[in-house]
Formats: sequence, structure tokens, C-alpha cells
Amino acid sequence: MNSLHARNAYRQTEAQSRIHPVKLVHLMYERALVHLERAKAGIVNRDPKMRGEHLGKAIALIAELNASVKDDDSSEAALFLRGLYGAILLELPKAAINNDEEILRQTMAYINRLKEIWEETAMREMQIQEKGMTKDELPAAAAGERFGESGPKKAAAHGVSVSI
Repeated sequence: MNSLHARNAYRQTEAQSRIHPVKLVHLMYERALVHLERAKAGIVNRDPKMRGEHLGKAIALIAELNASVKDDDSSEAALFLRGLYGAILLELPKAAINNDEEILRQTMAYINRLKEIWEETAMREMQIQEKGMTKDELPAAAAGERFGESGPKKAAAHGVSVSI
């Protein structure tokens, strides 16, 4: 049974290594939101096991998102993200101690907004690169030109680092 478990873990790790880093960040945002919602349900239902399990998973994902910002990136966006993730990581344990739904709501709002910006910028840029298209070949709205900027520049303007 142990060899089967080890083989499955290896296959899962191998499959995850094939995920594009931009998609992986997006998945981490999505999963963090799911776990934060379930932790909130644990507070509402007075289920400390549920609250703790999902809060722990959300914290691990946010710590991983924080670690995904390159250390040598000193851009304003990277500094913003490190500060925001750091603040979230300091606040989330308080939600468990005080059963504070408001901390979870605020965290979900921040993570959801970062996810939206990621979808608008980095995910779009990745799709352009995968299709081998130039920005001139896309409709103006799709390339982000209606905002006067696109790709990493737009992401940085929204406080998101695309340096993975």
C-alpha cells in the first residue's frame, strides 16, 4: 500500500510540474478562496475542526503565493504583494483565535481582487504567448489597450507582480 501511495504522489507531483506557472498562481488563488470560504463556514457552524483545517490550507497557499514573488524583484508591485501577503498571514491566525469572520471576508476580498487582476493581465499575456500572437493581432480590448497599457505593465499598475 505504501508503494502505491508513493507512486500516486510522484505522479501528482509530475503532473503539477507541467502546469504553467501563471496557471498555477491562478489555481492557488482559486483554492485559497475555497478554503477561506470553508473556514468561514466552520466559524459560522461552530466547527473548530473545519475552521482550523481549511484556515491552515488557506494560510499555506497564501504563504506559497508570497514565496512566488521573486526575492530580487524590488518593483512597486512586488513590494505591495509581499506587504499584503505578509499582513494577511499575520491576520489569519487571529480569525481562528477570535472566530472573526470579518478577517476572512477582508482576506477573501483581497485575494479575489488579486485573482481578477491576474486573470486580466498575466493569464491574458500567457494566452497571447501560447497562441504566438502579437498584441497587434488581437482586438484592442482583448489586448488591454483600452486601458492604455497591457501585460506586465498593466499588472504592475494594479499592484500585481508577474515575475514568477
